[in-house]
Amino acid sequence: MKKIQMVDVVSQYERYKSEIDASILSVLKSGIYIQGPEVEKFELLLSNYLHSKYTISCANGTDALYLALRSLNLQPGDEVIVPAFTFVSTVEAVCLLGLKPIFIDVDSDTFLLNPNLIQDVLSNRTRAILPVHLFGQCCDMVLIQEIANQNNLFIIEDAAQSIGAKCHINSKSLTKKFSGTIGHIGITSFYPSKNLGCFGDGGAIFTQDQKISQQIRLLANHGQKQKYHHDIIGLNSRLDAVQASILSFKLSLLDHFNKKRNKVAEFYNKYFNDVTWIKTPVKRDDSDHVYHQYSIMLSPKIDREKLQSYLFKKGIPTMIYYPIPLHKQKAYRHYSNKSLPIAEKVSKQIISLPIHPEMDLQQMEFIGKKIKNYI
Repeated sequence: MKKIQMVDVVSQYERYKSEIDASILSVLKSGIYIQGPEVEKFELLLSNYLHSKYTISCANGTDALYLALRSLNLQPGDEVIVPAFTFVSTVEAVCLLGLKPIFIDVDSDTFLLNPNLIQDVLSNRTRAILPVHLFGQCCDMVLIQEIANQNNLFIIEDAAQSIGAKCHINSKSLTKKFSGTIGHIGITSFYPSKNLGCFGDGGAIFTQDQKISQQIRLLANHGQKQKYHHDIIGLNSRLDAVQASILSFKLSLLDHFNKKRNKVAEFYNKYFNDVTWIKTPVKRDDSDHVYHQYSIMLSPKIDREKLQSYLFKKGIPTMIYYPIPLHKQKAYRHYSNKSLPIAEKVSKQIISLPIHPEMDLQQMEFIGKKIKNYI
């Protein structure tokens, strides 16, 4: 049996080696490594895939969040509602701009931001909601949009883990849109382990608003429209042409990759259906799931570290996403003294299993049997 990986980027490269090598070589021969036609081509392809009017590539997902927030002309002290259970980049970008993160708890089944708690934290300084489509499925965007519209709030979607997933956009129709294209701005990351990952770092921002897109492009390119003429203070945040060429090819396979991830998740769901100490992922009815992670909740009686050690010895890697909720992190706990019990509970009982498009049945069965035999 092939060695089990959390994400097997090497096997994926080997499977598509000829196409990827050809894409990279084409860029190297062109001599245009920053910006240029390859980046423009990828942005257009991604816009067409997502049905987004404007797509702006950038250096990474954290920059994408920073640029998105900064483009909205928010002022220091303005409040942005964020989930307490997510990757740090979400709140990092908020704080770097002098904004105040308002942490709210997550849903106990999906671990997504719980929109039913938003009304309780609204104030006269609230300016935006930043839902994170965690682990591969969308938040309740119908309710989030309703609240945002009623209170004149911006929505910035963090779709770093959900590219390719769609969800319903209102309660009166079955119309679905891609995650990242529903709010005022959406972002994603192309970190190598992502469903659409490059061979380095990369990110992108989506919007239907021309003025916002122009502002983001200005910010991401040193604040200049014309070379050496700087209109505002910007930064250098660009996707390089090699990564763009790789992503253009891999975008054509994204739906295939996501279907393969769903097959792995379906296997796990059936295999662990009768394991009483495991709660498998709960999928929202109004959203697709692209299973960036397959994260299970363990019974409180299970020692997570001992389970991890047992699986590691069997050759099965696992990860904890995330061991400490953001409102309890040293860097951010001064923003909140509230207890957020669901986020705190999930962080102590969650564990993620290997899932990626290159997994085969032998690996899945091996993982399933070893976990079932733990008790």
